[in-house]
Amino acid sequence: MKSFPKSFKLLSLPIIFCGLLAFSSCSDDDAYFDSEIREIVINSSTHDTIIYIPVHHVRVPVYLSVPKDCDANTPLPAVVVLHGSGGMWKDDNPESKTMTSQFREWKELFDNNCMVGAFVDSFSGRGATEKTGKWETAPDNFKISSQFIRSRDANAAMSQLRKIKFKDGSPVVRSEDIGLLGFSDGGTSVISTLYDTNTTPTGWEWTQSFGGKEYDTSSGVMSPEPRPQQGFAGGVFYYGGSGGYNYWGSSPCNSEALEKNIYQNYAPILFQIPTGDSLSEGSLCLAGLLAEKGKSVELNIYDGVGHGFDTDDNTQSSEARTKTLNWLKNILHMD
Repeated sequence: MKSFPKSFKLLSLPIIFCGLLAFSSCSDDDAYFDSEIREIVINSSTHDTIIYIPVHHVRVPVYLSVPKDCDANTPLPAVVVLHGSGGMWKDDNPESKTMTSQFREWKELFDNNCMVGAFVDSFSGRGATEKTGKWETAPDNFKISSQFIRSRDANAAMSQLRKIKFKDGSPVVRSEDIGLLGFSDGGTSVISTLYDTNTTPTGWEWTQSFGGKEYDTSSGVMSPEPRPQQGFAGGVFYYGGSGGYNYWGSSPCNSEALEKNIYQNYAPILFQIPTGDSLSEGSLCLAGLLAEKGKSVELNIYDGVGHGFDTDDNTQSSEARTKTLNWLKNILHMD
């Protein structure tokens, strides 16, 4: 297994927009945008392309990678990938159709391990390139919220994967074997996506706090969409934040968090936490809190590295990628 590629050839990516997208007009006018996720049919020779998924009348780009030479294993397991605050595209240019080196490396890892990759761009369709400036504060950041928008993107991508077929009618992806992987802001979105809405206390009010001001549903905060009937098999969390601006109640590090933090996951989560990151304390608290609640969590801690260590060419990054792939193989029934 090639677990840690650091050099690769840039793809010559065939872009198949209107031909693939039965649900999407070629027009840029959202008035003509069909919000239903519909079946997509691809050729057996299609291995890398970009599709769009509809989420709240926004066209969300997804870089779809289907590995070669895995025909004997079809339909295949899949992983939905959520980018961090810096976005998904090289040089912040979605028009290039070239992902950053980090995600090109993960695409190669998936290819080498017979996993379909669905890399979701939550920013460009909403007018953002990076989560900086106005996109960091309310109410603008509600448009790309890690708690209630990006989770919808992830669920839509999962639904779309189940509706991609080859021309002979066979499914590309095993519907029960779809995992989730997120980095930084995308890691936070993994947490939100796997929230078990069936456990929400009666009468709970969804709010967030920014700069001493509380926002509720009347000012743009949204409740989570209901837990899918067939959800993700599990998710991997790399160095994200876990407080949610009090979306889930008190901080997971609060002495009363067991009673006042409502977060519970419906599927297993693997936490990949570096010691040299200011966000790590909250994530360690959340992992411990979930374990205390009897939820399925696994925790790996990496000494000597900080936020963003997945992109570093060192032993910790390589070790974490190998552990991530092995964990995904287990939950996706590949062992």
